Amino acid sequence: MLEQYSKVTQETAENLRIIDDALFRLIAEKKEVCQEILRTLLDMPNLKVLSVKAQHLIKSLHREITLDALCILDNGSLGNIEMQKGNANDDIARTRFHASAITAQYTPKGTDFSDIPDITILYITEYDALRNNQTVTHVSRCMKTEKGYTPVDDGEDIIFANTYVNDGSDKSELLQLMLNKKSFYNEKFPAISNAVKYFKDTEGGRGEVCKSVEIYAKEYAKEYAKEYARKIREEDIQKMLRAGKTASQIADFCGYDLTEVEEAEKALLSTAE
Repeated sequence: MLEQYSKVTQETAENLRIIDDALFRLIAEKKEVCQEILRTLLDMPNLKVLSVKAQHLIKSLHREITLDALCILDNGSLGNIEMQKGNANDDIARTRFHASAITAQYTPKGTDFSDIPDITILYITEYDALRNNQTVTHVSRCMKTEKGYTPVDDGEDIIFANTYVNDGSDKSELLQLMLNKKSFYNEKFPAISNAVKYFKDTEGGRGEVCKSVEIYAKEYAKEYAKEYARKIREEDIQKMLRAGKTASQIADFCGYDLTEVEEAEKALLSTAE
């Protein structure tokens, strides 16, 4: 089974960690794994995951997002686990957008605002995203009063967790496991341990990881091509704007979406400031 994959693919698969997309997308399909992660990092030992949608695509207005693991919980709320390795993200804005997109996607038409689903985003990074030297940080909306800031229960919670700060807690112990390239067994986290052992130590599991590596490589190439094409279009639009064309003229003449033209115009104006 493994013979069909190149040496490079097999070596890449062998060195993957839980925090790497190509491996996490497989591990996240196991609801007991997501449940173990959520229970530990959210301090909710009785939390139950009913189902998981790994690599779940959501379309929100003019943007598509792919969720690493969207969990449906037994209390009717939603939990989204996201993994980030690179630190070139606007993490706070990203989590805000994810929460709003998920809420909109999973709120039936005509639903009263009081009945929209609660949502928790668990955002796991290989760096200290908030730069506060904490392993786990709970972010929630607050109201400012004369006595300070008081949390507002709006049904949305954002939890930032990272592998960078090790505070010696069970949370850190779990997060550090996400950096292992080899299989392991930790009695505190049997679901994750067994999942990693399967994908690292069995031929069937290793084959699935190799397949995931190839799929991820193709998706990455496609996204890179899409982003490259977007940048070329943006440069063309900005050239026409500099030549005196209006946004509506460019959209009509070139067939571009007016929103894309307006975004290119904003980017041009921001660089000129």
